[in-house]
Amino acid sequence: MKNRVTLTIDPEIASKAKKIAHARKTSVSALIEDLIRNASVSPQLDKDFVEKWAGKFRVRKSAKPDARMEYLTKRYGLADE
Repeated sequence: MKNRVTLTIDPEIASKAKKIAHARKTSVSALIEDLIRNASVSPQLDKDFVEKWAGKFRVRKSAKPDARMEYLTKRYGLADE
């Protein structure tokens, strides 16, 4: 038997949740249940993800100048390829 829970959320989010649930042919309750079921309970799990993927991606040099990318490259010490 499932427990009933009351959530208070923004009306726009509620509308979006209903649309997503309808598109997936499920209920909003099932959508929320799946979201929570698949959520990381431990920050350690998130850390393992970062440790697994850190350094695996490289930034390619853009043909056009990009101020945002220049800022991020300088701020985070990203290496250009």
